[in-house]
Amino acid sequence: MTREVLAERVALRVGLDPDSATKIVGTLLDILQEALLAGERVNLDGLLDLGVVVEPARIRQEPGGRFSEIAPARSRLDVQVRGELRDRLATQRTAAILMAMPGDSPFAQLLSEHFSKLGWQVQRAETLEACRTLLSSARPYLLLCDHSLEGRDEFVAELKCGWRTNLVPVVTLHTRDEDLDRPEHFTVMGQLQAFEPIAVHPFLGAVDALLARSSEEAAIFERQLEFRMPAREEQILRAFDACDSFFKDSGFRGDALVGLTTAFREAVRNAEKHGCEEDPSRAISVEALLDSQKMTVIVEDPGNGFDHAEYRASLSGAEPVQMARSRHDQGGIGGLGIYLMDRCADRLEYNDRGNRVTLTKMRDAQPESGGASAD
Repeated sequence: MTREVLAERVALRVGLDPDSATKIVGTLLDILQEALLAGERVNLDGLLDLGVVVEPARIRQEPGGRFSEIAPARSRLDVQVRGELRDRLATQRTAAILMAMPGDSPFAQLLSEHFSKLGWQVQRAETLEACRTLLSSARPYLLLCDHSLEGRDEFVAELKCGWRTNLVPVVTLHTRDEDLDRPEHFTVMGQLQAFEPIAVHPFLGAVDALLARSSEEAAIFERQLEFRMPAREEQILRAFDACDSFFKDSGFRGDALVGLTTAFREAVRNAEKHGCEEDPSRAISVEALLDSQKMTVIVEDPGNGFDHAEYRASLSGAEPVQMARSRHDQGGIGGLGIYLMDRCADRLEYNDRGNRVTLTKMRDAQPESGGASAD
């Protein structure tokens, strides 16, 4: 959570205007920082106990009598969890794996026995409402969600687009007739998909690998979002809304947010027009990754691609609007889209084929603002 997001939530919770909430939050954080640097212990009743601890230098005596410093003295922040938060965190650790599956499912029973033998705690939810209730008080290490639960796709989208539950690894179980490469609607993806009939041992191996991989990815990425959508207008608009919220929750504001959303929307429109040729049976894939320094957005389409090197080389020596007009006169299309993405993103990269574009926006970057129009 960023300072800006905290201020927005304070404003909504107590009915303040955004500017007043921002000032209050900023003042509170400044007071906390000043107190800690002055050596005071900060006790936030029922939440946290904070204080700066000075660790002395560690010195070792060599066999010859010389002394050598192993580590210099340093200050560190000591954090102790108190009250209800401590109790709820203890509860969270027991909700290791959550299975949202029908109670009479023999496959669910088999999975439950497998995870229990490996030492995992398992919780079962037979409805999505029961699953929501469990998630409100605990964040599991893994969530398995069956296709038979009504509203499952919307539920997965809610989890992966939500800030608190985004990093929960999700495994989705599907019927054999579901085609995730050509979804009929905006579909947020879990980290692992399995299709009936499910081969038990390979599936369990894949889940075990996912658990290990998720721990590694959590050390790198703060948030991840992956989805697919058909080249259909109402579904593309759903994707725009989801990513607008995702980018804003990631801390992007002002010109940085405008630049990121503009570049992303242009990439999707280009994929719709040129890669999918506006065919609603074809799909666009998107992956967004947030780490400590940047947001990376990858947009891929099923098209044949294009010679992006030629396009980008032409941008360096020509006025882009005139270049686009010239291409139109010669029967070609495009031109301004790449220029727009190049201006709005901090880095723009294509794969060799030219059907996948990667946009990078630094978290502290403030790009130039300006008008934007799709080609």
